[in-house]
Amino acid sequence: MKAMNINQASQMTGVSKDMIRFYEKKGLIDPQRNKGNNYREYNDHDLNLIVMIHEYSTMGMSLSTIARLMKGQDIKAATGELEESIRRLRNEEMWIRARINSAVDSAKLLSMVRDEVPYEIGVRRSSYCYVVKNENFGNIHNSLADNGGIAHSVFRVRKENLRSDEWPEEHALLFTTPIEEFEDETEEIPEHRYFRTIRKQNKRRKIGYRDIESIIDEIKDIGYNPEGEVYIYQIMGSLEEDVEDLVCLEFDIGEV
Repeated sequence: MKAMNINQASQMTGVSKDMIRFYEKKGLIDPQRNKGNNYREYNDHDLNLIVMIHEYSTMGMSLSTIARLMKGQDIKAATGELEESIRRLRNEEMWIRARINSAVDSAKLLSMVRDEVPYEIGVRRSSYCYVVKNENFGNIHNSLADNGGIAHSVFRVRKENLRSDEWPEEHALLFTTPIEEFEDETEEIPEHRYFRTIRKQNKRRKIGYRDIESIIDEIKDIGYNPEGEVYIYQIMGSLEEDVEDLVCLEFDIGEV
């Protein structure tokens, strides 16, 4: 193949002209100069190096490590950087899947509102519940922000408190995947079947057992036993006092 100018080299490799120049500035490539016009000329070997450098860089390897690797040095460090990159990418993939699942679930809830669907029965895969306390609230949200993570913010009513006149304040985050650094503070919620319905809620009063008694009777009427926990989470709201919020009430109705 005949020598190419930088425009042709960029087209052939898929690497931008600015990035090719940057690689040259870092000493990773050294194209020959045309004696007539002093323009850079890239041969096959230059193109192969550009593609290799770009691939390693995209995988998460630093250019300084790539430079040493090209001299046959620091293979251990290069391998370590790629292994760390794999760990990070897998973590990103995990949270991307979590965001997709959350978006699918939210779209399903909004479609229930749109289509006036009275209730839904489904299966909640194993999830992880993290009870939010004042002293650790910032830590968990910082971890979510660092990982691009997402969680359902819920008011949790435990089975033993369900019929109480007043429910203990227990705010929690539900994850579809565990966060390793908070593993000791997270409770795994086994896979279960759920019944959920969307109701209007006056923002000036709390939901209590009296508000869900009729829902429990409805669940029993269709053949299920609502003896598990209840999760309450907001799906629509307004700053206006006279506009009621929409909340989802999700009942654990037994094993799958």
